[in-house]
Amino acid sequence: MEILEIDGRRLSYTDTGSGPPLVFVHGVGTSGEIWADDLAPLARDCRLIAYDRRGYGASSASPRDWRQHRADAEALIEALDAAPAVLVGYSGGSMVTLPLVLERPDLVSALVLLDPAFNIESCRTAGLVRTVLGAQMRRRLFGERRGAEHWMRYVSSYSTGGCAYEKASPQRRERLLENASAVFDDYASDTEDVDESRLASIDVPVTIIDAALSPTFLRRSSERLKRLLPQARTITLEHSGHYVSVDARDELLTVLREAIEVPK
Repeated sequence: MEILEIDGRRLSYTDTGSGPPLVFVHGVGTSGEIWADDLAPLARDCRLIAYDRRGYGASSASPRDWRQHRADAEALIEALDAAPAVLVGYSGGSMVTLPLVLERPDLVSALVLLDPAFNIESCRTAGLVRTVLGAQMRRRLFGERRGAEHWMRYVSSYSTGGCAYEKASPQRRERLLENASAVFDDYASDTEDVDESRLASIDVPVTIIDAALSPTFLRRSSERLKRLLPQARTITLEHSGHYVSVDARDELLTVLREAIEVPK
């Protein structure tokens, strides 16, 4: 990972390949470093940039504010001369990418929302509430790693039973748990007010990729965004849960390659 210093804040990132830039914004509990490995084959087709949001990896401490995460993404794209970029927001990363494309469309050539978790207050379920409370309780009693693991098992669970966290290798689980404290920083982060009536006016190509086996709150989020973004191309990964790179990596790579081609 390389380090970018911007106005006193530090972002760790990878920048590989050449061609049209693709900037990946990770969600809650994952990291840019993990996704850079998962998406490495794309570097044959594009300039692949993945970074650790603040609070993750070697980046600075979390600002506990999704508006600041959006400002980081803007600054990264500009500093790396990567505009306009195909912008991919995974899960909570959609809370960075959607406001960014609304406020700085000049930085974005296409938008991909990967199993997005956006405006969760409008999509929450009893299962989500129980899991967040359970994770916080386990954090207090047993430490951050146990609390974060509770969250990871839930968010990667399948509607058919089981979870992708259990399918992941011990090495991958360890890498996820290295960012345990960031899960709780994201929980505590202020959200950015977005005028959702503006979403239908986004005029760059938009793709929504949802995972059919994800927990209900994520399914609600994807369905809600499909209504708010009627111009979006929609793709459902029928045999995948939320940990898409574990369940359907090859399918995901194919869809992202198509997204890279769209702006040309």
